[in-house]
Amino acid sequence: MAALDRFGGALVADAVGSGKTYVALAVAAARRRTAVCLVPAMLARQWSEVARRLDVKVEIGTHEQASRGRLPEIRTGLVIIDESHHFRNPRTRRYRHTAPWLLGRQVLLLSATPIVNRLEDLAHQLLLGVRDDALIADGIASLRAALAEGGSASAVGHLVIEDPAEAGLRPARSTGVCPATAREEAGARRLLESLDGLRLSLHAPIAALIRSVLLRAAASSPAALATALRRYRGLLLHGADARRAGRSLGRAELREFAGELDDQLVLWELVSDGQATLELALDDLDAIAGVLRTCAEAAEPDDKLGRLRSLLSDRRTTLVFTTRRETVRYLRDRLDGSVAWCTGDRSGLGHAGAARAAVMGWFQEPGAHPMPRCLVTTDVAAEGLDLRRAERVVHYDLPWTPMRVEQREGRAVRLGSTHNRIEVIRFAPPPSLEAALGLERRLASKAALPERAGLGARGARLWRWRTLLADRVGAGTAVGGVATVTGTGHRGVLAGFRLVRRGDETVGADASAVGWLSHDGVWSEDPGVVGERVLAACGSASRPVDPTALRTALDALTAPIRARLSLAAGRRWLAGEPSAAARGVADRLSQAVADAARRRDRRMLARLERALRFVAGGHTAGESMLLDRMAGTSTAELLAWLDRVPATESRSDTVEVRLTGVIVFEA
Repeated sequence: MAALDRFGGALVADAVGSGKTYVALAVAAARRRTAVCLVPAMLARQWSEVARRLDVKVEIGTHEQASRGRLPEIRTGLVIIDESHHFRNPRTRRYRHTAPWLLGRQVLLLSATPIVNRLEDLAHQLLLGVRDDALIADGIASLRAALAEGGSASAVGHLVIEDPAEAGLRPARSTGVCPATAREEAGARRLLESLDGLRLSLHAPIAALIRSVLLRAAASSPAALATALRRYRGLLLHGADARRAGRSLGRAELREFAGELDDQLVLWELVSDGQATLELALDDLDAIAGVLRTCAEAAEPDDKLGRLRSLLSDRRTTLVFTTRRETVRYLRDRLDGSVAWCTGDRSGLGHAGAARAAVMGWFQEPGAHPMPRCLVTTDVAAEGLDLRRAERVVHYDLPWTPMRVEQREGRAVRLGSTHNRIEVIRFAPPPSLEAALGLERRLASKAALPERAGLGARGARLWRWRTLLADRVGAGTAVGGVATVTGTGHRGVLAGFRLVRRGDETVGADASAVGWLSHDGVWSEDPGVVGERVLAACGSASRPVDPTALRTALDALTAPIRARLSLAAGRRWLAGEPSAAARGVADRLSQAVADAARRRDRRMLARLERALRFVAGGHTAGESMLLDRMAGTSTAELLAWLDRVPATESRSDTVEVRLTGVIVFEA
C-alpha cells in the first residue's frame, strides 16, 4: 500500500498459489471503495466468489473484454490486474485500450511470472501505473531503460513486492525426467531426415519459423505433427492459388498456419511486419506426402504414449499438460479408461462433452473422489486455476517459456493442497529432436532473466538483501546515531545515509545507501561486504563513540558522500530521454508561454507551467499515449487540453545527504 501511495503502482510477484488474490483483496478492502479487477475470463468466476466470500466490493472485468475496448464504467479508485504478464506487450490491443483508461489511478499488478521473454516485460507492466521516472531519487532516470540495460537496479524493489519464503503450507516439489526410448530416438532421426527434405521458404527467417512449428508439433505427438504438416500443405496450396491469380501471401497467412504457436516465439520479430510477400517453396507440395508417411511409420508403436500409460498406472491424480489440442484428443482416445480433458473451446470426460467449469471442479477439492484421476489439457488451464486435488504434474511436451512451466506446476503446488509433495515429471523428447529444437536451452536461458531483475530466490541479492539481512538480525527498533564496536577483526566505518531534496523530507526518503569504508579509504556498497559487517556488529560489544574517533570517521566519509551528492545533484535527477511527442509538445507550450508573458496573462502562465512540468517528466504508458494525442492536435486544441493533463510534482535541484547511522569498527 505504501508503494501504491508513493508511486501509483506496484506488482506483487509472490509464487504461484501463494495467495496473491487475498493480498490484493485485502488492499481493496482497506481502500474502502469499490475496486476494479481485470482478470482472465476463465478466472472471473473464481475472483467473484472469493470477493463475495470476503465481503469485498469489486467490479470484475476481463482481459478479453479489454482487448475489445470494453472496460468497466468505474473510472476512479484502485485497479487490480491479475496475471499481469498478459500486459507485457504495449503493441497489443489489450494494452492500448487499457493504458489510457488507467490514467490517474492506482494499479496493483499480480503475476508470479512477470518476465516472459525479456526484461522489458516487467517495465511495460509497471508503466501501466508507475511513471517512467518514478525511481529518479534512486538514480534511475528511466525505469524502462534501466531494465532494458540489464535490470540490476536495486531500487526496483520499491515497486515489486515479493515474499521469497514458501508461504503457508504449500507442498514441496519433487522433479524428475522421463527419458525417451531408443526406438523413439530412431524414429526421430528418420523424421528429421524427412523434414530436412523440405525447402520451406527462400527467406531464412520464414523457413526457421515454419521448421520450428513442425519440430514443436513433432515433440508433442504424431497427431500434432500430422496436423501441422497438413496445415503446411494447405498453406502451400493457398500460395499456389495466389500465384496463379497474380497475388501474394502475407504475414497474416503465416500466422494462421502457426496456429497455437503464439507470440512467445521470438522468431516472429524476424519476419517483416505488414503485408510483406511470403516466399514459400511451392515445390514442397510434392514432398509432403512422403513426410506424412514417415510420420505415420515413426508413430507405431508410440513409446511416448506407453511411458505415460505406465506412469498413470499408479492411479495418482495427475494433470497432464501439452501445448497442442491435437495431442489432447490423441491422448483422450488412447489412454485406458476415461480421462477428463480440456482444450479451451471444448472439454469433457472421455468422448462425452462436459462443461468446462464442471471438469475443472473435479480437480479442485482434495480428498477421495469418484471422479477421473487424470486431466489432459492444453495451457488454457495453466493460469490462475486452483486444481489442488492433483498430486502430480506431467509436462507431456514443453512450452516456449519458463513462465508457462511455472504456471502449469502452480495449479497443484499451492496453498490448500493436502499433499506434502507434488511430483513434477518432464517427458524428454528424443535427443536428436531436442538438439534440433533447443527447447531446454531456450528455457534455461529465459529462466535466468527474473534473477537479473531481482526476482526469485536467486535474485534476492539485488534488492531484497536488506530484508533478508533484517530477518537474520531479528526484531528490534531501528535507531539513528553512532556507536563503536570492537573485536570484529575489521577496521573501518559502516555508514548509512539517504538523499532528500531541500525542504521536502518525504520525497526520496527511500533513496538510501549503506556502505563500508575500509581503513585504507575504499568505499563499498557490495551486499556481501555490508551484510558481513552488519552481522559482525550485531554480535559484538558496542560502546559510545569517542568524539575524536567520530571526527576522524566523518572526515573519512567526506569523499564518498561528496561523490554521491555530486551524482545526485547532477545527472541522477534528470528525466530520461524525452520522446519525439514530448519534445514537440514542449516546444509548442514554450511558444505559448512567450505569448502569455507578453500579454501578462498570469492565469495562463500558471496553466502552461503545470503542463510543461508534466511534459518534461517521466510518464506512465497511458500518459505517453496522451502526449501522442496532444502532439497531433492544433495549437488551439492543445491549449484547450491544459486543464486535463495529470498533476506532477515540482522538482527541486537542491539535493542533500542526511546521515542515518555510523558504526566505527575498531580492532
